Amino acid sequence: MMRARTGTVVALSAAVVAAAAVLAAQLISFGAPPTAYAAAAFERAGPVVGPGENPLYAIQAVLKGQSEAMVQGDRDAYLAAFPATETQLRERAGRRFDSLAALGVRRWDLATNGVPGQFNGLWRVPVSIGYCFDVPDCTPVPLLVDTDWTVAHGRVRLAGWEQTNRPWDTARLTVRRGERVTVAAAESVDPDLFDTLLRAAEAAAPVDDRVASSFGGPPRRYLVFVAGDEEWASWYDSDTENAAAYTIPLQPGTSDVVVDRRSIRGEAWNRTLMTHEFAHVVTLGGTRPPFGAWWLVEGIAEYVANGDGTALRDDLPSVQKYLKAERWDGTVALGPPADGATLDDTVARYGIALLAVTYLARQFGEAKMLAFFAQVVRRGATLDAAATSALGATWSTVARDAAASVRAAAAQ
Repeated sequence: MMRARTGTVVALSAAVVAAAAVLAAQLISFGAPPTAYAAAAFERAGPVVGPGENPLYAIQAVLKGQSEAMVQGDRDAYLAAFPATETQLRERAGRRFDSLAALGVRRWDLATNGVPGQFNGLWRVPVSIGYCFDVPDCTPVPLLVDTDWTVAHGRVRLAGWEQTNRPWDTARLTVRRGERVTVAAAESVDPDLFDTLLRAAEAAAPVDDRVASSFGGPPRRYLVFVAGDEEWASWYDSDTENAAAYTIPLQPGTSDVVVDRRSIRGEAWNRTLMTHEFAHVVTLGGTRPPFGAWWLVEGIAEYVANGDGTALRDDLPSVQKYLKAERWDGTVALGPPADGATLDDTVARYGIALLAVTYLARQFGEAKMLAFFAQVVRRGATLDAAATSALGATWSTVARDAAASVRAAAAQ
């Protein structure tokens, strides 16, 4: 989900890694149970693995130590699992620790996902990560990474840890906290831009908190990542063409917002941008919307952001050009801009979506518009069924009148 540069692209980063080892015919000795390692020497060399043992329990002991070290803020203990000779591995681990600590990580649950199997002399096993920021009483955000391990001189050592495309895993972050918003920026981002965006985000949060009351309530905090040029192209592998920012649903109740540092401008624009993205956070609630609901997803975000008329002032000139060029056939339920679409055409689609949702709110009342949105986007109802249920009218009539309203607004 994104707002165009003048809306939101749903790009859920779900690194799903399948264990490749087929172990049915493999004779595995697990050795001592995990409790046996509690009293074992857990030195920098790693837990002991007996001759012929599968290192599962030893790996679990390392992961348990890492989990505890992360939440206790013990950087040295966390890095102890990474061999000093593996300089790149340790450097990435140190950066990951520093960024997560700055973000206020309170859960860092690590667990093996399956049984280690041998590949090219290494022991490989996927590791499940569950993490939360700020509070420990949460539903951890899930993530899965591949890991490689060696057993040398009877001790298990980390040899590889898959790097994800999460901001905290690829960049050393600087963090600022407001009352409702945490903003984390890559090192390349000018601190002044970062502080400017935090002020805008804090101003936006109460607006979106109000809307959130119709969707189960606001998040504990809004989390915003500010990307430099390099990070913008790599975080979350998202499609960012013509985007100023986007929102990534991670799981029900949790979303991340990512902003391109080049999109941070004046106060009014920044506030509109953040209100739009936070609207995605609260209206989607960390879930992926149906593809065909693009116009509603973006339209409601623009509607929420348009409290002072800024969003419409930004969008309307592009809408007028689009209609004058006869690029619109009157379809209200628009899909996302096509690949390679111009910025003007992209903004026009956002503007049409804004005008259509504004019509629904004015004609039927905001409460019914929100109920219509929830039925289509959150529950997967058809436009026909949702219009009849929430609006008390047929969708064909609603769509016709909404299209007329768009044309009337563009003619002003």
